[in-house]
Amino acid sequence: MHPIYFIQAQIAKSFLMIYKLAGLRTGSWLGSLLGALLGKVSRERRIADDNLRQALPHLCEAERQEILNKCWRQLGRVVGEFPHMKKIAREAEARVVIEGAEHVDAALPDGGPAIFLSGHFSNWEMMMLGIQRLVGDTGSIYRHANNPYMEAWVIEQRSSFMPAQIKKGRSGARTMIELLQNKTSLAVLVDQKLGRGDPIEFFGRPTKAPSASVKLARRFEIPVIPTVIQRREDGPDSVHFVQRFFPAIHVAKTENMQADIDAAMRQIYDLLEQWITERPEEWFWQHDRWK
Repeated sequence: MHPIYFIQAQIAKSFLMIYKLAGLRTGSWLGSLLGALLGKVSRERRIADDNLRQALPHLCEAERQEILNKCWRQLGRVVGEFPHMKKIAREAEARVVIEGAEHVDAALPDGGPAIFLSGHFSNWEMMMLGIQRLVGDTGSIYRHANNPYMEAWVIEQRSSFMPAQIKKGRSGARTMIELLQNKTSLAVLVDQKLGRGDPIEFFGRPTKAPSASVKLARRFEIPVIPTVIQRREDGPDSVHFVQRFFPAIHVAKTENMQADIDAAMRQIYDLLEQWITERPEEWFWQHDRWK
């Protein structure tokens, strides 16, 4: 391993320790200040602005800039809250309100696995708390970090609420299949672009969607359950969330597999567009989704 990775990891962890020592509420607030600063100097500000302008063209310049300012503060909160993941997990019942649990019960009347799909909303790491409360241990797919030392630290921070962390790739695909065969659910974020994904329109613009999880749902004939986590507007502080579950999507299994996948992905992306339109400040606009 390159020595620079070790040095970078020590600097990052020292910086994150400031948030840890500050406490959860203050750490989240300090993170929002960092996000606001980065939002003024980062080149991703232009990417986020262009994405927002094309996805929601009805917004005026002032409205876009206000959303982007909130979006950057929101992203900073995710960083400030990350060192406190274990605390948040311990206090999950108080910090994460669940709505729509009846949809999970209806989709899984006899137990069994499901695939939960969402996107990068609010503090998306918290999504696992509501899912595991309803169905138990769930496999979570993640994209590996370039820095192996930071990846090890991130995995350890997530371990209290992500017992089965699955790295994207061929070995991860095998693990996903094994978990489903063992009746363990999966949770996947499907709002970012993949070079090899299936073509789809997202806010009227062509892109590619990561559809592997939907293909697995079709193969194993299990429900796809959409879910989104958002910050509570009525919470005692900003580190309180509401997680909403929606009626299951059942992937058709006809002779035309691609049509079956495309139809299910369209339903999912319609929901993503709805959630983003309702709370644009809580989505991760900084990613070049339509590149």
